[in-house]
Amino acid sequence: MARRIVMLPLVFLTFVIGCTRPGATSENSAADAGQPVQGDWAVVRFESEPDNLNPLITQLATARYALTGVNNAQIYEFLMAYNPKDWDLTEPLLAVAPPAISDDHLSYTFTIRDGVKWHDGRPLTPDDVLFTFKAAACPLADTAWARSFLTDLADIQMDARSMRFVMSKPNVYNVSNIANVLAIIPKHVFDAEGLLDSFSYKDIIGPKGKSDPKIKKFADQFNAHAANRAPVGTGPYKFERWDSGRELVLTRNEDYWGKKPYLDKIVYRIITDYTAALTALKAGDTDVMPRLLPIQYTEQTSGAAFDQQFVKMKYSILQEAAIMWNNERPFFKDKRVRQAMAMLVDRQKIIDGIRLGLGKIGKSFLDPSAKDFNPNLKALPYDPKRAAELLDEAGWKDHDGDGIRDKDGVKFKFEFLGSSGSQIFKQLSPVLTEEFRKAGIEMTERVIEFSVMLQSLKDHRFDASTLNFSHGDLSPADAFQVWHSSAVAGGSNFFNFRNPQADRLLEEARLEFDAEKRKQLYWRWQEIVNEEQPVTFVYYVEESGAYSKRFRNVQWLPLRPGYDLNSWWVPRGLQKYKTSANP
Repeated sequence: MARRIVMLPLVFLTFVIGCTRPGATSENSAADAGQPVQGDWAVVRFESEPDNLNPLITQLATARYALTGVNNAQIYEFLMAYNPKDWDLTEPLLAVAPPAISDDHLSYTFTIRDGVKWHDGRPLTPDDVLFTFKAAACPLADTAWARSFLTDLADIQMDARSMRFVMSKPNVYNVSNIANVLAIIPKHVFDAEGLLDSFSYKDIIGPKGKSDPKIKKFADQFNAHAANRAPVGTGPYKFERWDSGRELVLTRNEDYWGKKPYLDKIVYRIITDYTAALTALKAGDTDVMPRLLPIQYTEQTSGAAFDQQFVKMKYSILQEAAIMWNNERPFFKDKRVRQAMAMLVDRQKIIDGIRLGLGKIGKSFLDPSAKDFNPNLKALPYDPKRAAELLDEAGWKDHDGDGIRDKDGVKFKFEFLGSSGSQIFKQLSPVLTEEFRKAGIEMTERVIEFSVMLQSLKDHRFDASTLNFSHGDLSPADAFQVWHSSAVAGGSNFFNFRNPQADRLLEEARLEFDAEKRKQLYWRWQEIVNEEQPVTFVYYVEESGAYSKRFRNVQWLPLRPGYDLNSWWVPRGLQKYKTSANP
């Protein structure tokens, strides 16, 4: 289910999972009117600053939006992309075609495209592809999320422009793991000294990978490389500059090997506050606000003046808000407690009161439109009475009469971790605090900067937190990276969920090439997660946004971030920015 794991600034951790194939939607009635022309800029509001711009290291959504866009080609590119007509992984990018696959599903052979240039003018070669996989697999590099997709990759063999990826065992997700997880990065930029040249891929994943001084030197340099802030890619847009705290600017790649985009520049303007962001949009300081708060959509973006300048729309990027319980904390080790916590969350009240109706009650890690979603799942109801009974059964009672439940001398007092820039956390926390208080549970807030919060999640230094599972990749579901117990250490299982039966189902699903049999494995897995409640799924999100009416061919897609700036254009008479100007 999780392809590329990234973070959203609303204290939400975004996990990308599989779904069915919804079509693109257009909110611009003039989308197909006239002939597209080059020119103008798009100034897009960013909710938070990227942590870095290395696609093998970053896990933040904003960084991903800039690096690879909605479909895997912006600054950097992947070997393959999705076909937006049916959302199958069939479109070649840096590979000339889908791979040749051996009958035993252990060998995948790609041909690397010739004639592609890096943004500094150097040619892309198969050595760059091999280097990318070496760097991602390097155990001393900050690439743990990427390595989790490469656990079955045993060797890489090259012959001219042909690359053969040899797997240790069959896996239904092998094509995606090879062709659509790692953005290809330049060897000459990140390893100018050739520190990895003498090592094969087998060497990197073997004992040498953890002990050889050259590999250690490479990893240290890679983790702190200057190109982590100034990337050199092959995509349709080139990095221009990054003014920390203000904006990230990309410029059109005039030498792009594929279909060139129309906009001269993309400016990602960093505005963390939603009120300030809407003010900037109305003032013309930004052109696109991809996400409005529900109250902004319903009450603050109406009237003739706004409608004359902007298009306002609702769209679905398959995602859901959730509450994560650290399963290793004494409060949340017992599944009866986790079930009780879920029954104390009035999800419909949250949807109606906070989301103003924009959402549906969450049931699973998968979106209801996913091919492997279990339609028989029943979300635990809001039931404070039953919750109290479960807490009593688990031994959490108010033994000393002070109004707070306790067990073995430990008070049921826990911290709810959130980001200082999160609107959702600010709205959700008071509701939860009151519900838990009435049940004899004391919840306090710990509000920190997002980067610090992210590290706390990685280190499991929290009691509970909010996260956002984003089903933004339309490949088949593979929850291994997020939910398998092996992902607790160095992976993305921040909530410490360990269940042998759930692990076994995930392992079997990876090896099952029969779609119906695989679906049954995922159905059972979802039942276990629903029973164990390591995470409480609060609601599936419906998003809303607004953009300037001068843009044409504006389509909203089911992939994160929802908009494909490579296709947008502006008629000459409506163009606002010139390349030599500053927005």
